[in-house]
Amino acid sequence: MSAANAHPRLKTGVVVRRIATREDDYVMVKDSTTQSYYKFEPEYEDLLLLMDGSRTAEEIAEEYTQKNPQRPVDEAWVVEYADGLRSIDLIERSERERHLVMMDKLKMRRQKRFYDAERSSLFQILIPMFDPNQMMDRVMPWIRWVWSPWFVFPWIAVFAVLLVFLFRHWGLYWEGFFDLWNFKEKTLGGWVTFFAFLIGVSIWHELGHGFTTKRFGGEVHDIGFMIFYFQPAFYCNIDDSYLFTNRAHRLYATFGGPYFELMLASVATAVWLLTPAESWLHHAALTAVFFSGLSVIVLNINPLLKLDGYYLLMDWLDVPNLREESFDYVGGAFKRAVLRLEVPETPISRRRRRIYLVYGTAAILYTATIMVVIYHLLERWFVGWLGPAGYVALILFFVWILRRRARTAGKFAKHLWLDKREWLGTATGKATAAAVGLLLLASVAILPLPMRVGGVFEVEAGEQAVVRAPGDGIVEAVEVRDGDRVQAGAVIARLASPELSNAAAVAAADAEAARRDAMLARASMDPAAASDAAERLRSAEARAKMIRERRERLNVVAPFAGIVAGYRVEESVGRRLAEGDEICSIIVPETVRLGVRMSERDVQEVVPGTRVRVRAEALAGTTLRSSVRDVSPQASAPPEGVTSSVDLVRRVHQVRVLVDIDNPQERLRPGMSGEVQFELARRSFAGQVWWRFSRWISTVVW
Repeated sequence: MSAANAHPRLKTGVVVRRIATREDDYVMVKDSTTQSYYKFEPEYEDLLLLMDGSRTAEEIAEEYTQKNPQRPVDEAWVVEYADGLRSIDLIERSERERHLVMMDKLKMRRQKRFYDAERSSLFQILIPMFDPNQMMDRVMPWIRWVWSPWFVFPWIAVFAVLLVFLFRHWGLYWEGFFDLWNFKEKTLGGWVTFFAFLIGVSIWHELGHGFTTKRFGGEVHDIGFMIFYFQPAFYCNIDDSYLFTNRAHRLYATFGGPYFELMLASVATAVWLLTPAESWLHHAALTAVFFSGLSVIVLNINPLLKLDGYYLLMDWLDVPNLREESFDYVGGAFKRAVLRLEVPETPISRRRRRIYLVYGTAAILYTATIMVVIYHLLERWFVGWLGPAGYVALILFFVWILRRRARTAGKFAKHLWLDKREWLGTATGKATAAAVGLLLLASVAILPLPMRVGGVFEVEAGEQAVVRAPGDGIVEAVEVRDGDRVQAGAVIARLASPELSNAAAVAAADAEAARRDAMLARASMDPAAASDAAERLRSAEARAKMIRERRERLNVVAPFAGIVAGYRVEESVGRRLAEGDEICSIIVPETVRLGVRMSERDVQEVVPGTRVRVRAEALAGTTLRSSVRDVSPQASAPPEGVTSSVDLVRRVHQVRVLVDIDNPQERLRPGMSGEVQFELARRSFAGQVWWRFSRWISTVVW
């Protein structure tokens, strides 16, 4: 027996700490030289603490047996256990062993110059950047107040208030969010800014984890870059929080990243709301809000994703491996209760049963929902480009992505078949199988399901009229501005005609001269002259009346109640117009028309009266309903740059479909866009597959 075996001693820098939870205790062991962490059962704490180099293996066995008479051990067992600890580098080694270990460490350090080969895998490649521990030690005295109650609670209140303002300006926020991810329109500077913010917010988030861990007594020795499922990200190793005996401190360390992001989001939201919309600072602040506030609320603190929110919930409940254990429990319950399989059941507390049941069910439903959303998103891409052949490509894509789960499902199906084979041979089994088969066949081939085809639209004005000049003239006055609401008959503009003005002056002069002549003729008792003057007066007054009516007709009035639409119509004073020239338009905003661009391969069953579901980009989360007004009798090439009309067979033209829709709150405005779904005749699942396949194959085989 070597000297190291004779007096086993834990390596210098090894920390042993007992952690208490709601249901059980465990022992965390940290190797400070390698920053490695190990979890032991609580009964081994005494054994580890006895290995201080002052006792032989026999003495350790005796003292441990005295403290734990229910678990007696002997010298050979202690030596074997010490060898196990030595294999994970927790026991002090001899000089020769230390030399060999040092050679291995130098080899590993050479590998870590680019990436951490020991902890990396195909889907997670870690690239350490630097050890931030000393830097954090120097900075921490200056920022300890960030975690003080007098700062935390007011800051959360500020964030809550700013969140209310954010929701009040949700339209601007939502529009800017989609504009941020419009990669086609980004310039080189836009790309640089995008990735700079993405990297900056990610590093800020990880520093939040690191500084919070440091604040409550931990050490942080590794921060770096990683490729996580082929996506770039950053990481900060806060495994030292495992040694926190206070559960609240572990929760704080996990929430440190979201906490720092919420601080950034609060400042950025305030800057966004207080700066002019045209300033670069305004746009920069809004970008920071997108990368911090939205990601924290939707992603980081969502406990159904394996991100910060999940680990917060796991630590708060004191249930390790919550997701995996919940899935195993729900899956086992389903196998026992529904499939009647014999599944070994591990004894667990009633508290954990409730936790596993609630979380497992919620996580399964959430995962299924996310898969459906991803399917529909990919369906739009695949089918929009490949046509109906995109469904084949989509199925192959999911088979490749879920190949491991498919193999697991295949093994389970084989196990289920072997377990139920004898039962299926009985009369009861045959009847049950036949009933299930008929039910599945009916659901696939008979049960009618909604069938929809889609298209994109642009909002157009519904009822509208172009207001034109009733005659030649000069705009003398404009009584409205663009966007004003007017009533039927309201004066929009007043036109003046120099020619009519001159003719009116001549007619007035002629009338005045006729009146004087008539007065003189009556005074001189000349009936013939009086009759002639009266005739000239009637003629002059008739001409004056006609000219007055023509001048009144130069007043431009609204044909019906609506809103004035015209580019700077109020600035047209002094403009000379010819009869028929356009002045502005009057639109009725309570009804708008959707001009839908629809693929010609989907339009056969769309007729006037077909029901329509409408989703506008400006009304996220709202579904409007209407029906088809008219279908164009002719197809045309799609607008330039639209690639969704190209499939594997040929370039698909588009048909214009018109849909009138009520707009009482005037939320839809001309120029807005969105998508519609036309509700076709209901078909079974098999009928829908055959309908799509037959139409596609007919374009290939003729």
